[in-house]
Amino acid sequence: MRWPEHPMCTRFSVLCLTAVVALALVMGVALSSLLTRAVSEWEWQNTAALVTREVKHGGLERIFSEPSRPQERARWGLELSRALTTLPEVVRIKVWSPAMEVLWSDKTELVGQRFPGNGELRQALAGKVEVEIKRLGKSEQRHEERAFDTLAEVYVPIIAHDGRVLGVVEVYKTPERLLTTIRWSRIVIGATSLAGGAMLYVVLLPLLTQVYRRQVEEEMLRRHAGRLEAEVEERTQQFMQVQKMQAIGLLAGGIAHDFNNLLTVISGRAQILLHHVRADAAVQQSAEAILDSAERAVSLTRQLLAFSRKPVLERRTVDLNAIIVDMAKMLQRLIGEHIQVSTTLARSTAYVNADRVQLEQVILNLAINARDAMPQGGQLSLTADTVESDGSPTAAAAVPAGHFVRLVVSDTGNGMDEATKSRIFEPFFTTKGVGHGTGLGLFTVYGVVEQHEGYVVVESERGKGTTFTVYIPQADDPMPAATTAPALTRVGSETIMVVEDDDAVRELATDFLLEHGYTVLTAADGEEALDVAERHRGPIHVLLTDVVMPRLSGWQLAPQFVGLHPESRVLYMSGYAEVPALPGVRVLPKPFNAFSLLQAVRELVDAQPPLSSPLVTAAP
Repeated sequence: MRWPEHPMCTRFSVLCLTAVVALALVMGVALSSLLTRAVSEWEWQNTAALVTREVKHGGLERIFSEPSRPQERARWGLELSRALTTLPEVVRIKVWSPAMEVLWSDKTELVGQRFPGNGELRQALAGKVEVEIKRLGKSEQRHEERAFDTLAEVYVPIIAHDGRVLGVVEVYKTPERLLTTIRWSRIVIGATSLAGGAMLYVVLLPLLTQVYRRQVEEEMLRRHAGRLEAEVEERTQQFMQVQKMQAIGLLAGGIAHDFNNLLTVISGRAQILLHHVRADAAVQQSAEAILDSAERAVSLTRQLLAFSRKPVLERRTVDLNAIIVDMAKMLQRLIGEHIQVSTTLARSTAYVNADRVQLEQVILNLAINARDAMPQGGQLSLTADTVESDGSPTAAAAVPAGHFVRLVVSDTGNGMDEATKSRIFEPFFTTKGVGHGTGLGLFTVYGVVEQHEGYVVVESERGKGTTFTVYIPQADDPMPAATTAPALTRVGSETIMVVEDDDAVRELATDFLLEHGYTVLTAADGEEALDVAERHRGPIHVLLTDVVMPRLSGWQLAPQFVGLHPESRVLYMSGYAEVPALPGVRVLPKPFNAFSLLQAVRELVDAQPPLSSPLVTAAP
């Protein structure tokens, strides 16, 4: 084998050898540095301890602390110099005052001079032992005899019993013995490190080669796995978010169904009461109030689902002034008497092309947010006006040029810091305790405003309250709506089967139909309806059934029922917000009133030709 082709000469082998040599050198330098530092530290601390002992043993602290004549200070300095030069390798000393003035030196011309540029002396006056090994070059050293190539300047602080630094004794030592020891130690450590590195290289080269080849083979796989992991994490987060929203949507749908059943009974009974007490003005007014409250409750059940889906907006030209007036009455009861609600309306009409229910949801969510920020009470202000933006950015936000209707909801509550304010529109972000907030209120506000091509701005400061400003494009004044006479509810004589698991709703629908001449059969669930249908000998013209029922649902009931009575047509009623859109399915949404029920039944009965399938009835 030729030498250049030997495995030891491959690029990877040379790289490994270089790495091992570099590692050995680094380890050698590190070990020698640690050894040098330890030995030097011991040397200087030992010197400082000896100097301190000699100073205190001879009672020479007075050279720093007692005022004296120059002759006495020179005598004390000479005594100190004789005592310290007996120490190993000490060749000369200087004595410094706390003012960086030379108190004594064997060079009398230096006595009384100050050298403020001496950094080591400044550190020593702070209580640290400072050392510098160098050739003589400082300004105060220009008078030293150049008898030595290198001197170690050891600045030893003399500390009193109370912790004060009395002064500094600068000791000059010849560090040749120390430097020689360190030099040989470095040579031995370096040689040992290189020898160990070479042995390590020879032993580990096969293993390193195998690892390197495996790394090369798996490099692309690792990169691909990393990309897949990031993608899976992102998709997992998206999936979890979708799961949360679906779960909340199901919960909201169930609540809306139960609420709609209750509202069907409330509004229906109020209609019956209103029909029978027209002569009594007071009772009539109460019945109308019940109907009005029921209609508002219907809006709230629709709002319950707004955050879990993006509903189809039922846009109309509405006046924001009217919405604020109506909402203010409800908000005062909702947020409590400890909070005062005030309104300021635009001087002229503030028309916007919007879904009224969704705008009410925005005001409701902002009001609830303000209520929670004012547990001790405060002021909630609702303001509407019209503005014209020129498109220039402001301190709060940049609103494009155009005409806008502005809704301002402000409170005097706790306010928010910048960190909280930057996250308030994130889904599921809340500052409330567990069980006291969903984190969807302001997220819903942002989504509704965005659907209306609007902008929402928040301004807040700790302790100074919060202001939400909503900008929605202004709409033109609406055309006067043509008035049409209400359609007359027609009576009938057909037979209707009413299947509803809620007793109150079933009884209400029965009363409506009986009062208008229909023959009514009732059942509490699907199985009971089939039993009644089997026993009934005459025709059953319409099956009016709830969609969600125990034991047998409306979807399951209809085909079996039509099998017993082919002449029957099916009308579903449901309190859920969303029912599957199947061709030919007629659905009566809850809550319904007498007119909507009777109208749907009449249209279904009069439809031609007769229907042969429960799912092919009439267009929704």
